[in-house]
Amino acid sequence: MENRLAVRGFRLAAATILISLVATASFAAERNVVKIGSDVLVERGTTVNDIVVIDGNVVVSGNVDGNIVVIGGSLKLCPGVRVGQQVVLIGAGIDRDPSAAIGGKITEVGIPSSIPFVPSLKSFFKGGWIVTWAAISIMVLLGFLGLAVLVAALVPEHMGTVVHALERSFASMFLWGILGAFLAGLVLVLLAITIVGIILIPLAIVAITLAWIIGYIASAIFIGKNVMAYFKKSSLPFVNAVLGIVLLFLAGFLPLVGPFVIKPIFLFAGFGAVLTTRFGTVK
Repeated sequence: MENRLAVRGFRLAAATILISLVATASFAAERNVVKIGSDVLVERGTTVNDIVVIDGNVVVSGNVDGNIVVIGGSLKLCPGVRVGQQVVLIGAGIDRDPSAAIGGKITEVGIPSSIPFVPSLKSFFKGGWIVTWAAISIMVLLGFLGLAVLVAALVPEHMGTVVHALERSFASMFLWGILGAFLAGLVLVLLAITIVGIILIPLAIVAITLAWIIGYIASAIFIGKNVMAYFKKSSLPFVNAVLGIVLLFLAGFLPLVGPFVIKPIFLFAGFGAVLTTRFGTVK
């Protein structure tokens, strides 16, 4: 029994890593640009597919066949630029030449260059626990926003399968998530008491952690998709992911209900959907 659980844990971790590697390889092959903490320049005469930039500025002089997503930066579209699909900007703003063409919608959320609740490094340590808590909350939010966009862009089909599981039966996914969390803890305990299992514990932890993260992002996409459907609008998965992450973040500020009811429900439901679909590989 213990060896069987150990083998299953290893297969689960190996499958997760393999899916990530294959998705990353295919993403790179399609000339997508993904940058974190650096600027991006698309030179004239150059064509790329999608652009996803976090904490950086984007200047486009060439063409973009897909989408442009900029979080925590600015976007400049030079004369004659053509963007095939949508533009999502959460940052300083967009500088668009009148001759620049955008095939899809423009979703823009302006963030001033100086935000009072994002303190400097000095005030971070001297501003007290309220400032520290606010800074950490904002950093976690930005981190999950960037991660959600990346995951939705890297593995759209797998994420779509997980989200579909939530749409099919949210209640059962929640119950599977609770059962899966219990079994995950049991697997770790069993691995810890075997010689072979100790070697597999890091892989099991990685697989379980990825399942929680992917599940949380899938729940965010599920929320964003339903909100957009309520207003009779459709949008791309990464736009739904951004909307859902922000709504879950705001829900966390509701006294007791937010952090102890709303967020755990979606967290467990997403976790259950990931497990039942085997990381989105089984429809």
